[in-house]
Amino acid sequence: MKKIFLFAVILIVFSHLTLLSQDDTEAKLLKYFHTISSEEMMTWVEKLCSPEFNGRLTGTPEFIASAEWAAGKLKEWGIKPAGDNGSYFQWFDLPYTVVNDIGSLSLNIKQSDGTVIKKSYNYPDEYYPGMNSGNGEITAEVVFVGYGVTAPELNYDDYRGIDVKGKIVLVNRDVPYTDPRNPEYKKWVGYCYHQYKLENAVKHGAKGFLYIDGASANPNISYDSSIIVCGIGPQPLADIFAGLDKSNKDLTGEMIKTLKPASFNTGKSVTIKANTTRHPEGKGCNVIAVIEGTDPILKNEVIIIGGHLDAVGKAGKVVNGALDNASGIVDIMAAAKAIAQSGIPLKRTVMFLLIGGEENGLLGSKLYVEKPVYPKDKTIVYINLDMVGNGTGLAINAGSPYKGLLTYFEQANSKYIHRPIRTSAPVPGEYYGRPRSDGVVFSMKGYRTMAIGTTDGYKKVFYHLPGDDPDAITIEIMEDVAKMIYVALISLANDPEIDY
Repeated sequence: MKKIFLFAVILIVFSHLTLLSQDDTEAKLLKYFHTISSEEMMTWVEKLCSPEFNGRLTGTPEFIASAEWAAGKLKEWGIKPAGDNGSYFQWFDLPYTVVNDIGSLSLNIKQSDGTVIKKSYNYPDEYYPGMNSGNGEITAEVVFVGYGVTAPELNYDDYRGIDVKGKIVLVNRDVPYTDPRNPEYKKWVGYCYHQYKLENAVKHGAKGFLYIDGASANPNISYDSSIIVCGIGPQPLADIFAGLDKSNKDLTGEMIKTLKPASFNTGKSVTIKANTTRHPEGKGCNVIAVIEGTDPILKNEVIIIGGHLDAVGKAGKVVNGALDNASGIVDIMAAAKAIAQSGIPLKRTVMFLLIGGEENGLLGSKLYVEKPVYPKDKTIVYINLDMVGNGTGLAINAGSPYKGLLTYFEQANSKYIHRPIRTSAPVPGEYYGRPRSDGVVFSMKGYRTMAIGTTDGYKKVFYHLPGDDPDAITIEIMEDVAKMIYVALISLANDPEIDY
């Protein structure tokens, strides 16, 4: 009888201690929840958008300086390095091009008396200098070459029967086959890439490259010193087609319908001028840091939360990348600081991955999935944050096979944040298109992935344009995103058995 009584007392004491432990954890959770502040977060946004970092174009010394600043903050908070050779950095080579000024674009209109009138276009609304353009000036006839694709195995060639040597090609993005969830798209996807299109133009002898709907910064394109590159908006495009009894919209619609090219000589002449300097010595990096788990077994499992640190740099004027993507980086940093300083033990390891080279073709995320710090089968999920600083609502996306991961974020919001929230799990199935976010890189490599965003934006979005500055973001929604991440990561890391 005494043994039974003693056992009961032990159970009561143990239960009481467990409750005290839970109360202590809840107290710590709330204390450091309230340390996440929009005021501090805004100072970090302003730092990332400062002249010191000059738009954070990967490859540049300014990007490396921004990575060192972020790593310094993580070190200050006691978050351990997990990069190369015990550092915070995972390095890769990346040559880059500096665009020294805005260049120019003009249409040359020949008059009946033989004189030429130039119609000049406005930066950045009507044209944007090519961020990997060669240096110089070209005046030549414009040749429309559809999607700029030469695919003999598909019996499709936009350059067939067209001489573009020494001329300027006018090129659409993507390809005429439009369903990236159809296995047939796999035959076309290699021709979607900006790099391919430029290289194919050079191969055919073009000396100028006009990219349709490209009136914004885009360092994700190949460099060749022999060709001058420029992105154009609706007005120059309309002027090139003026009087030709056809439009780009009509021609692309026909190409999509028939899968046949519609290339032709426009008879129009333009002048493109670019002032660029090439730097082959460039380097980029990911910043990788971890809070290690404490459970002897579960610490080998890792939750990765990441976003791209880089922006698109300077093309005549600086694009500071406040929304895209200082917002995501600062949210991650705020959550990381709060978790680290709370002292709440995590059973699983949490990794903070600040990615370089996203704007240059998802280079940092591609490097990580090829050289992961933790094995894929020990990675619970990769959570991506990109452009999460505009609006009033929350958006959480997870793949259909593991939509149970959504509940950690839904519960954090319903208990502590109280924002409108939209959750989604896409229709299952393969995606065969060109990956356009770091999250898709992880997903296509077989990782569970999630994405966090915002909804109901009410400020103008300057996507890849001058104006993406701190005053273009909504810092209040960023604070709540960081708080939701903080709570959800602790819950996810400490759940003994995750229900995917």
